[in-house]
Amino acid sequence: MKTLSELSAILRQAKDRLALPVITMTRNSGLTAVTIRGVLAGKNDPRLSTLMTIADQLGLEVMLLPKAMASSIAAQPPAEEEVQSLVAAALAQKRKDR
Repeated sequence: MKTLSELSAILRQAKDRLALPVITMTRNSGLTAVTIRGVLAGKNDPRLSTLMTIADQLGLEVMLLPKAMASSIAAQPPAEEEVQSLVAAALAQKRKDR
């Protein structure tokens, strides 16, 4: 992640994927709804502890790694639908080979 907006986009995607309401996040984290919404909108520059708390609520882990390594893993993982399609294709091929 290079920018605050990229970070907030990743957090929003995780929140949307989990369909996790902000009110639930506030109850479970001790953060205010204003703080969480500000971070998710990319309007707040969160403290590290706030970022770690929000990430934890979303099933994410904050990690630091060398820039050289970051560029090699920067590619987005395939979407869940793509993975399911690949699995279905592999199973179909296996059945065909029998």
